[in-house]
Amino acid sequence: MVGDSWEFELVEYRSSGKRRDEKSGVTGDVGVFGPVAVERSALYNPLNKGMETAWLSGPAFPKTVFRGKRRSGQPSLHKAELTLAGKPAELRFNSRALRKEARRLHIAYERRTYVYSVERPGKPRVLEREGAKVEIEISRHMPPTGYVSPGTATGSVDAVDLAIAIVLEEVDTDVLTLVGTAMSSPFALMHYLSDTGDQET
Repeated sequence: MVGDSWEFELVEYRSSGKRRDEKSGVTGDVGVFGPVAVERSALYNPLNKGMETAWLSGPAFPKTVFRGKRRSGQPSLHKAELTLAGKPAELRFNSRALRKEARRLHIAYERRTYVYSVERPGKPRVLEREGAKVEIEISRHMPPTGYVSPGTATGSVDAVDLAIAIVLEEVDTDVLTLVGTAMSSPFALMHYLSDTGDQET
């Protein structure tokens, strides 16, 4: 268990070596839980049949794998699967919803239920369950380190909470935002442009 609130940072990286073996992702030192890394293939692989995978690893973390249809070089929430320590989590979201409350990603794992939300592009990503919250901000360039995403853990956050929140940093979650939902289909875009009462400021 962890105290009331503490901070951490994730740094974007890209591996060197043979081009076909290049990996990209994030890495960081997450408080008392120590080092963690998330990686995915940097290049498109036709053998994956349009799917992409992100892997999270770290001595104090459950092995976490997120697999989904490739979008913008990352796995997405379409046809998505999430496993932690070999056990599947249930993922549920409404890709057609226009109100932000209805676009949240609901995650069920073991006896826990989570809500993951992104208010709009550029805003922090938030994972919450009863008594725990992990919030990760959009990355910004901080020389000489590179692109850094500040994170805050609040409440009884543990390694499972962090693993879910951090692996989602390498997942395309644009569909959870109003703009992402609107751009995903002409029908939704029409309603987004006409329904001024549902616009976000």
